[in-house]
Amino acid sequence: MKSALQDCVLELLPGQVLRLSAAAGATISCDGGILWVTQEGRARDDFLSAGESLGVTSTGVTLVEAMGDASAQLTLRACQSPRGAIRMFQARAAF
Repeated sequence: MKSALQDCVLELLPGQVLRLSAAAGATISCDGGILWVTQEGRARDDFLSAGESLGVTSTGVTLVEAMGDASAQLTLRACQSPRGAIRMFQARAAF
């Protein structure tokens, strides 16, 4: 029997940072608020508003922060390899 992959839905408080390691291929979707995303090795940062998504390309560290005075909601989707294996990544929230 196949098990369904569930998305990881999170809420970040104002100023709270989510640290992702080795998350290349994952998708970050902003469900509410504003997110600042910076990826190791990329020259520019990204800002996501509700309804926008971003594919993680960095094999290093990716940081996601709730911007402004409001919390932000996001969904993380792990990537799936062509052979059907789910590639997992580590996520850690901190203040």
